[in-house]
Amino acid sequence: LVDYGALTKFAKAGVDLLMSDSTNAETPGVTPSESSVGPVLRDLIEKAEGRVIAASFASHVHRVQQICDAAVGAGRKVTFIGRSMITNSRIARELGYLTIADGDIVEPERAAKMPPRKVLVMCTGSQGEPLSALARMANGDHNNVNIEPDDTVVIAATPVPGNERAVNRVINRLAKAGATVAHRGSLHVHVSGHAAAEELKLML
Repeated sequence: LVDYGALTKFAKAGVDLLMSDSTNAETPGVTPSESSVGPVLRDLIEKAEGRVIAASFASHVHRVQQICDAAVGAGRKVTFIGRSMITNSRIARELGYLTIADGDIVEPERAAKMPPRKVLVMCTGSQGEPLSALARMANGDHNNVNIEPDDTVVIAATPVPGNERAVNRVINRLAKAGATVAHRGSLHVHVSGHAAAEELKLML
């Protein structure tokens, strides 16, 4: 890794530079398309008998869009929970990056009073952060969402290295509360945002 000043010096000296991702360099083949997740999410959300709770990176706007589209298509209202999820979804909608009608969004307090089959909760906590919305739900101390046996929880992310134990702890607590938990290890609900070895080889 070099800083911007060093890069500028190299460029002025006529040195060719190629900067490349390396996160999935040891993963063979190619990373599946993000679009491959959509049909799985739609099928999962349509078939869920109770409430659906989906956790993702708040900054992953395309994934949030996929989940919102699936929810609306299944006749569900969406409620955003978690500080960064609320903020990012608002800004993304204002900028036109996230498309969902005002009428398809409800406040958490209203969602809590609706039939579970008509609700999807879009929240933070895909990395098992102790104070995140999903972790608090799993611990039974969230203000608006108590995990029920008919709930389906979708964790649409891969644990960042070092977060595996925290994520598994949340999954265990959700399962103990009776929820059905879908994650990358059980269903195709997430693809990496990083290129795999074959793609990196072609790029280089």
